[in-house]
Amino acid sequence: MLNFIFLVGRILIDEKIFYSYIDSRLLYLLNQFGARIDNRSYQAVKYDIIKNRKLVKNEIEELVIQICRVLMPTGYEKMILKYIHPSIEFAEKHFLYPYDDAISTLDILFKNFKIGIIVNQDEKILRILGKYELDRYFNCCIFSYEENSEPDKEIIRSILNSLKRSPGETVLVGDRLDTHIQLANTLGMITIRVTKSIFSLQMATNQNEIPNFTLNNLGELVNTSLTKKQN
Repeated sequence: MLNFIFLVGRILIDEKIFYSYIDSRLLYLLNQFGARIDNRSYQAVKYDIIKNRKLVKNEIEELVIQICRVLMPTGYEKMILKYIHPSIEFAEKHFLYPYDDAISTLDILFKNFKIGIIVNQDEKILRILGKYELDRYFNCCIFSYEENSEPDKEIIRSILNSLKRSPGETVLVGDRLDTHIQLANTLGMITIRVTKSIFSLQMATNQNEIPNFTLNNLGELVNTSLTKKQN
């Protein structure tokens, strides 16, 4: 019987305005440093980096560095990262907040399931969840940003053992095929991919990266056959 749902923290956070702001600032800086690139070409480089799995972590700083390495001579990425860092801090404070359907979705799920959250970026996700009081819905939290860019099998197994849950009665909801979905499928968990993030560009490259369910947004989670069975 399904009774535990792990949510990757980032799928709760609306990052659209955040990335739009950072894109505009980075494009401006690249041109100031001599890149001579328009927005269309910039977006093509960014999409290629995301689609072709050139990001190890989920941090904006890593994306900035990877874009700079494609468009600028070696060494410029450090200078540009220094200049854009104040903009990143500003955007994190003002342009990151939960999706409109986050609270209503968690409120429904919390009545029927135990919920865990995986935080694999940095503490800003927890600050946002705490600010909007979403943290009250979570029974456990997995911190994977301290030592690893993504949770590994042993971390998940340890949590499942402590909760006395088998992989087959737990769900992992994430947005990255190459990390969240592949890991959970390998462990035998039920997998749900939410495509409302920058990682929607990814395509499965092997069987373990194919989720059991694919949703357009978090709100659809309460209407899947998995969750409706419990009501």
